[in-house]
Amino acid sequence: MTTTDMRRFQVLIAGNATSSFGSFLNMVALHLFVYEATGSAFATGVFLVVRMACGFVAGVFGGVVAARLPRRAVMITCDLVQALVLLVFALLPADSRVHMLPVVAVSIGLLTTTGGIMLRSSVPDLVGPENRLRANGLLVTGRAISMAVGFACGALLVSAVGYQVAFLIDAVTFVVSAAVLLTSPLRFPARSGEPGKRSGIPGRAAVTALAAAPAVLAIVLIRVVDAFGSASHQVGVPVHATQTHPDDPAAFVGWFWAAWAVGLFLAHQVASRVYRGDPRRGEWGFVVGTAVMSAAFIAAFTDSAFPLVLLVLLLAGLADGFTEISYTTRVQAEPEPARGQFFGMVAMAENAGFGIGVLVAGGLLDLWRPLTVVGLMHGFVVVVALVYLLTRLARGGWRAGAETVTAERG
Repeated sequence: MTTTDMRRFQVLIAGNATSSFGSFLNMVALHLFVYEATGSAFATGVFLVVRMACGFVAGVFGGVVAARLPRRAVMITCDLVQALVLLVFALLPADSRVHMLPVVAVSIGLLTTTGGIMLRSSVPDLVGPENRLRANGLLVTGRAISMAVGFACGALLVSAVGYQVAFLIDAVTFVVSAAVLLTSPLRFPARSGEPGKRSGIPGRAAVTALAAAPAVLAIVLIRVVDAFGSASHQVGVPVHATQTHPDDPAAFVGWFWAAWAVGLFLAHQVASRVYRGDPRRGEWGFVVGTAVMSAAFIAAFTDSAFPLVLLVLLLAGLADGFTEISYTTRVQAEPEPARGQFFGMVAMAENAGFGIGVLVAGGLLDLWRPLTVVGLMHGFVVVVALVYLLTRLARGGWRAGAETVTAERG
């Protein structure tokens, strides 16, 4: 891949980061709006569950879409439809918006996940297999910046200019992303599914492909557990902040995610040094990173000094980003059309695990302290990751698995 092509890919990342900023902005603005409009925490939870359920459905069909439809066109469509939905939502009278919330939840869940599957599965074709580690690191870095800015601006924009302007700004970010995709000279992979060929059908074909790639199957299963554990700190942070910092819980939540985002931002630098151009180590890096991330989140909910809490949150963000780079790079070593199916399965795992975790964590937080809930759920993640790690080491380590990927599976 030439330097010019990498620069073009960086422009693509900037466009994707812009729409990611919109996603994190609407995560804040929409949740605030739902709670304010309904006055119900339960309704806010239902909105999130519908969103996650639609993400799960998008994962089911992601492989089919990736195999049978032009990916650039799909990504542009996802961005433009989200922009249109948000535009209509913003222009509706305030008392009518609540009736459109199901449409918003469904469109965000389906389209954001579908666009993510298309981009991740296309990276090896856009930058070359040898550059996918760097490309994934840049994608994570862009997401870290988008998340930090989106979360920081969400509440500020709502309070300063109101919901309507915030949603309009959100819509514009998706238009910008679509424009970048439309004008990018990078060549996205062609459709890999042939007419009449059932290579990308969800269900049996995807499961068969997954069974033939045990390393990817392990990634999918661990991502289910990881997402389940992560729901505990997502739900537990506001409760913990209210209990430990009653004078200003919002400030604690802000610092919590800011420290995490800084770690996420640094993940690319760490991953590039750990792997040193050899992404074949991604499988063990993914497992170790998952265990470290969960352990760090448990530590963040202890009654430690505030600077120490920020330090372990930085470690949690770094491990989170390192984990994402690791598993994404490993899955991208698979050939098409299996690659698109696998990313769809990962999306299903993440949405299913998180949705179940939200329900479990919400129920447990009515009974126990946040530290107990986070310790239990993230502790389960640590145990699963360590058991898998020790099992692989007992069976001969990671060398055999690395050698299997050496040929990049075609």
